[in-house]
Parts: sequence; C-alpha cells; structure tokens
Amino acid sequence: MYLTQENFEQTLKSSMQKPLFCLFFDQDPSCDSAKTALTSAISDTNEYVSLVMCDLQDRMVQVFASQIQLRTVPTLVVIDQGMPAALLEGQDIITNLQDTLNQFIPSAGDLLMREALQAEASGDLSVAVAKASEAFNLDNSNLSYRFIYARMLIGVKNTKAAHELLDNLGREEKQSPEYQQLISALTLAEQAQNSPELLELQAKFEQDDSDENAVAYAIALADAGKKEEALNILFAKLKISLAKEEVKKTFMDILSTMDGDPNQSAFRRKLYTIMY
Repeated sequence: MYLTQENFEQTLKSSMQKPLFCLFFDQDPSCDSAKTALTSAISDTNEYVSLVMCDLQDRMVQVFASQIQLRTVPTLVVIDQGMPAALLEGQDIITNLQDTLNQFIPSAGDLLMREALQAEASGDLSVAVAKASEAFNLDNSNLSYRFIYARMLIGVKNTKAAHELLDNLGREEKQSPEYQQLISALTLAEQAQNSPELLELQAKFEQDDSDENAVAYAIALADAGKKEEALNILFAKLKISLAKEEVKKTFMDILSTMDGDPNQSAFRRKLYTIMY
C-alpha cells in the first residue's frame, strides 16, 4: 500500500489495530534493496503488521517526513498505536529487519501460549497444558512461559512437573511475586493431595493389593494429580494378566486425560508391549 493524501488519516488510524512498517524512499538506487527486503518480508496478507510505502515525491509524504524529522533515505519507521515505535536507516533496514519484525510479530511460542490461555479460560485444561508445554519446549528460557506452564500444571494437580519447573530457578527469579504465588499454590495443591481419604486408600491397598483396592487407590491418585503413580500400580496388575478388564479400563481412562504429558505416550508403549 502506498501512502497518499487520500488514505493518510485512515492509514495512521489502522496502526491502532496492527503496526505499520512505513518505508520512506525516493528515486535513489540505494532505496531499491530496502524496498525489495520489505516487500519480501511483509506480504499484503500479513496478519500482524502492514507495509506502507512512502514515496517522497508525494507532497503529503513530504509533510509527514518533516513531522517525524526524517534525516535520510531510505528510512523505515514503525508506527504502533499511532506513535513511532522503531526506526531503521540505510543498510540497517536490511541488517536489522528481522529483529525489528520479531518485536511486533508474535513468535510460534507466543501463538501457542495464546492458545493455551484461551483453552484455560474456556475450562479445557488438558488442551491448555498441552499447548503451554509446546510453547515452553520452543523457548524454555522464557520465564513468562515457565510461570504460565507451571500454573497450569498446578491447576491439573501435576505437582511433580510443576516442581521440576520451579525448583531450580535462580535467586532473582525466586524473589518475584509470580514465583511466590506459584509456590503458595503448589503447597496448597500438595496438601490436598495428601488428604485423609487418599491416605486411607493407600493403607488399604498396602494391606490388601487386590484388583478392587488397586483400582480405587489408582483413581484417587489420579484425581489428586498423581497419575504416573496411579498408572504404575495398574500396569503392574496388567503385566500379570491383561484379562483384568476393570484395571485395563481404569488405566486407559487415566491415559485419556493426559494430553500433553510425555507419560501418556510412554505408558501407551508399555501397554502395547505386553499386548503384542
């Protein structure tokens, strides 16, 4: 899109929805490589940013360039929310274009984490955890990803995995309010996991490891977020005999709730090994 007097006001208003990458250029050959780089990087269908070509032969563009105190050509000015947000000049446009785009275009991890948060808001915690796991695996140095993922793990009572995310952080990270809130939530979740009812079922199972007691204890463990422990108990039964239908059904039911958990595929492989 070219900036003109007719579309000037509407174009600037559109920066409230997504940033404008405005390339100021003239007929100097030095501008050609910048134009090529930008048109290659930003298509007309780009969902996150718009490319605006600002030809200094146009009187309105000259006025605009004066307002932003343009010093040289080519110059790239990013307009976000109606205000200049970044500026590149000359060869820097090509050299630093991708880094500048990354500031305004969400990464694959950001998009996955958005999906995770949307799933969490709609109550679909298994999808939320799976998406958050994907995002974190793409960028495990991102502290925000780590904290969001840990919060979701606590929400599905996977306290073991939450500990793995939080226990080895540095002193500065552990002093943050977000970390303190997560540790408090994790402590409460762990207290709930050791309820008198669960301890009673544990004692009953340890005294009599019948299939009935194993299934009851495994269901309680899974409900408390201790799904790996529950599956291990049930799998030990299935290794003895695959004819234990209630044990097998409970095993599969627990597996079906573990989307995004690497233990899901691991235990499926174990089951297939003894089935085939």
